[in-house]
Amino acid sequence: MKRIIAALAAVTIFFSSFSKDNVNLYPPLKIPALLAGNFGELRPNHFHSGLDFKTQGKTGFRVYCAEDGYVSRVLVSPWGFGRAVYVVHPKIGLTTVYGHLSSFSDKIDKVVKAEQYKRETFTIDLTFKAGEIPVRKGEVIALSGNSGSSGGPHLHMDVRDTKTGDALDPMVYYKSLFTDNAKPEVREVALFPLEGGVVNGSKKKAVLSLKNVSQGFTAWGNVSPAINAYDRMTGTTNIYGVKYLTLTVDGKQIYSRTIDRFSFDATRATNTLAEYSLVQRGKWLMWTYVPESRPLGNMIVAENRGIITIDREKDYKCKYTLSDEFGNTTTCSFTIRGVKQKIPKTVNDGSLLTYNTKNDCSIKGVKVNIPKGSLYDNAYFQVTRTASTKYVSDIFTIGDTSTPLASNIEMLIPINSDTLQDKSKYCLIRLGGKYPAAVSAEYVKGGKMKAKVNRFGKYAVTTDCTKPTITPVLKEKWGTKGVVTLRISDNLSGVETFRGEIDGKFVLFELDGKTAKMTYNLENSNIKKGTNHTLKVTVTDACGNVTAQTYKFNR
Repeated sequence: MKRIIAALAAVTIFFSSFSKDNVNLYPPLKIPALLAGNFGELRPNHFHSGLDFKTQGKTGFRVYCAEDGYVSRVLVSPWGFGRAVYVVHPKIGLTTVYGHLSSFSDKIDKVVKAEQYKRETFTIDLTFKAGEIPVRKGEVIALSGNSGSSGGPHLHMDVRDTKTGDALDPMVYYKSLFTDNAKPEVREVALFPLEGGVVNGSKKKAVLSLKNVSQGFTAWGNVSPAINAYDRMTGTTNIYGVKYLTLTVDGKQIYSRTIDRFSFDATRATNTLAEYSLVQRGKWLMWTYVPESRPLGNMIVAENRGIITIDREKDYKCKYTLSDEFGNTTTCSFTIRGVKQKIPKTVNDGSLLTYNTKNDCSIKGVKVNIPKGSLYDNAYFQVTRTASTKYVSDIFTIGDTSTPLASNIEMLIPINSDTLQDKSKYCLIRLGGKYPAAVSAEYVKGGKMKAKVNRFGKYAVTTDCTKPTITPVLKEKWGTKGVVTLRISDNLSGVETFRGEIDGKFVLFELDGKTAKMTYNLENSNIKKGTNHTLKVTVTDACGNVTAQTYKFNR
């Protein structure tokens, strides 16, 4: 496969280039362009940073470099982007990123493999200077794949501003690859009562499906409209994020949002674009409300932070307008009828924390440090402590799970029964999901667990003394098929490292995080045929529990 990539790298470039503001980027694939995901899609904790090009449900398509430049970074990981290549293009001030690759071109792979063997690790993050790995426009730099946290075979491609690191919408540069006559699609419209507001006689949100939107809402005081909508594209059944969104009330623009670039430092602020309790369930009722910290800056232009005050007994005529990069536009109109009524007072529990100051709390045995900027808004905060016989600590509910965090906070949780000699076996977990989720933490003197977390929730300390498991897959066929495969897993803290040796020498196993399978291709090795070999696999979890297994096989 490497020889094929190398040969194809010299193929004469015949594809047309595409321009935007005198910048011409070479298409990343030479197959019909269809998208699985577009730029700026709203996802829990982040915006989608690029375009996901479909690869016809297959892997192995040649990936082409967008412009002259040099490889600045290469990632290899069982998760995230999987295999990824970052290319800086100095002449145009852009950086392109290609993710979920199945393999690299020969000259990239040679450098990466050498470092992986030198460090004896599969997971690696390498950076390079200009001139170390130069690449040309239209050069084959990789093959498409399904590595990392990919949900299916595709090519993820970012275009970034090299100077700022901001993610830019690649569609601006690749628009000519697509034909799109499909308009955005509205599913629901909602109205949220804010502090000092009421909707339909209640402090709860009201939601109308598209067919019932003409019914409108009644309200009084401070409210925030919201919409559940997606973009569509010609030739696919996928749904995409909406790029341009505006709301007018009685003909006056109240809110406007354009997702054409963002800073990765602000990407978690997606959590503020809808009520966070809904975001955590994957429900995107995109509201107009803007937090006091205004974390998304110029992406959003809002009158009075998107808060509408209904203070007159009249009909407020509202209209959403949604558009995509191709000019396809959808509008949705609805009415808010002002009905004067008493607004119930909101009773808040806990202490009020301010978003623009540092907040240090020591409550019920727990110490919590909330740095300045970790909150998007002022928020009420409390800690509850529940006795537990299941864990070695009580269960602590820290903060309100409906409050999103902009960055990590630090907490110190006490252990009730600090009896373990090996303190590394203590494990901090977050409760509330289907299964407890391990949280990176360290034991500190005095019987406490110290951790940095990016969400409020229920936490407890337990122990993990259980070793990881290693299960060979079709061991009897390792020699004949030429591929050694094992499945590795851990009960709680998660696999931290894995290592394979054949006949006492390190071999580079690859790990697919989605399937938990580690594989080694004997065909690309110097393992002799016609002889017996010994494989040793060692897996260590995050609490230091180690499993080592030895297997005999015939090549």
